[in-house]
Amino acid sequence: MVRGGGILLRGGVIEALGRERDLPPCDDVPVTDLGDAVLIPGLVDAHCHLEWGLMGGLVPDARFGDWLGAFVHRTAEVTPADREAAARYAALVALRNGTTTLADSGPSGFGVRAASEAGLRAIVHMEVFGRDSGSDAREKVMRHGEALLAARDAAGPRVRVGVSPHSPYTVGPELWAEVLADPILGDGSVAAHVAESPDEVMLLDDGVGPLVESIRSLGRDPARWPGGGPGVVSRLEAAGALTPGLIAAHCVQVDEGDAAILAAHDVRMAHCPHSNVRLECGDAPIEMLDALGVTIGLGTDSPASAGAYDLRDEARWAAEAAARRGTRPVASDMLAMATIGSARVLGMDAEVGSLVPGKRADIVAIRPFEGAPLEADPSLVVLDPRSRVVAAWVDGEQVLGPEGPMLTDSPAIVADATKARDRIM
Repeated sequence: MVRGGGILLRGGVIEALGRERDLPPCDDVPVTDLGDAVLIPGLVDAHCHLEWGLMGGLVPDARFGDWLGAFVHRTAEVTPADREAAARYAALVALRNGTTTLADSGPSGFGVRAASEAGLRAIVHMEVFGRDSGSDAREKVMRHGEALLAARDAAGPRVRVGVSPHSPYTVGPELWAEVLADPILGDGSVAAHVAESPDEVMLLDDGVGPLVESIRSLGRDPARWPGGGPGVVSRLEAAGALTPGLIAAHCVQVDEGDAAILAAHDVRMAHCPHSNVRLECGDAPIEMLDALGVTIGLGTDSPASAGAYDLRDEARWAAEAAARRGTRPVASDMLAMATIGSARVLGMDAEVGSLVPGKRADIVAIRPFEGAPLEADPSLVVLDPRSRVVAAWVDGEQVLGPEGPMLTDSPAIVADATKARDRIM
């Protein structure tokens, strides 16, 4: 921590940082005095669902398999317009909470517009579902590729578009393989839910359990992965589904053998502790995964199963989960997971995730809580819920100020979201 410090930005890049008096001459650069504030790298959300930003409190917490069935039934009448309103609102909430980069997964790709207009850096993963095989799988992939190309054309300069075969229980091995083999879909970032719950393991290993019952109640059959096993990760490996750079959300139901497989294939993990608790999935064995070489970042999931796109809050949940596992959580480690850790998961660590000369100028200012002692650990101050996010920059452009997001018509977005929320309640 540098007291009386500053950061020199030029061309959207961090040029220098340190004590203000030691910075290079910068007479040609406007100076912003933030007063009493802690500057941190913009927070990086490794896994979220912007399109479900209005679903908070609408589906009761339950065991994962039961919850998923209730969630899908509850969202059956949510229109595309509702999901778009939700995504635009969720992007504002994430930005207000200090997120400057996020990885979204959604069925419609509305995160592209949401992130672009808010000025966020993002990867939007367009979700694929189905047990299709043969020509049906190829046709579905072709249609999805056309939608993905259209989304890429509509994306702002900071937004990339990838694909998400949703999960091993909603996407069969044949369709998953077609997604990875496709020159369009397989040419970008790939994300999936992996080994999230005991119900998922029961489904894939034995074809039984509440997740099977929930999926069948929707008039569908769950996907099955007959090779490999037991467990989710080994089945995905046997089918060739673990592509390098895959962003695997949750990874709760894993053992040391699974962790070694994930590390060997350079599969990165998005840790979502709040959702894991609410849906009775268990605690992901973060220490074991880290020790065996798995890259780990932090994700917020969505208000449907967790909080409100608040990575500082998620870091506090991660600390509580670590304490339950008998590990003494360290605030700086929790903050690192939400910044450089998540940047590594997204393959963006050369660009963002730390305040280093040469990296993009993605920066967040945190106002310490009243009475914060001068000698306090700055990471503890940043993660304290009494401290407030007061400003944010992406590529050196200020996107958040004391009054809120600066690049969008926030009142109109909030009004649209309010109408959508009223309609779906």
